[in-house]
Amino acid sequence: MTPSPVLTADFLSRDVLAVAPALIGQWLCRRLETGQIRRLRVTEVEAYRGEDDSACHARAGRTRRTAVMYGPGGRAYVYLCYGVHHLLNVVTGAEGQPQAALIRGLEGIAGPGRLTKALGIGLGLNGLALEPASGLWLEAGGPPGPVVASGPRIGIGYASPEDQARAWRWWAR
Repeated sequence: MTPSPVLTADFLSRDVLAVAPALIGQWLCRRLETGQIRRLRVTEVEAYRGEDDSACHARAGRTRRTAVMYGPGGRAYVYLCYGVHHLLNVVTGAEGQPQAALIRGLEGIAGPGRLTKALGIGLGLNGLALEPASGLWLEAGGPPGPVVASGPRIGIGYASPEDQARAWRWWAR
């Protein structure tokens, strides 16, 4: 497969509500320890939008865990969920605006914990720029784009009813 153009920090530094749905159909690329490069299309994402979003990790402000979310867009935010699964987020927005898009699914892999396991994504990638030199990056998917649907985010029962109801999850049909 011929590589596509890498999605730049400029593309990823926009508001998460613009970036997250635009990630559907793009390629998530991972250079494995063997040197092999796996490219899988993004099929599902969720947006988390700053301190005012009660579902966002940054709702309590800047912490050691969330510091990467306050950095420039185009970085990986990887965290351990329930002490079991690593989850991958793409930091978006301008520096100082904690926003991220959780990658929930890839073509052939459903579930954010399953996709990180399949691609060997762990805490060692947290904070790294999403570019080929880091071993984890995004490439343009090109036409034809998938039909995108949206609905409420999953697994955020702790958030306010208003934030639970936001249609900030997108997926390919």
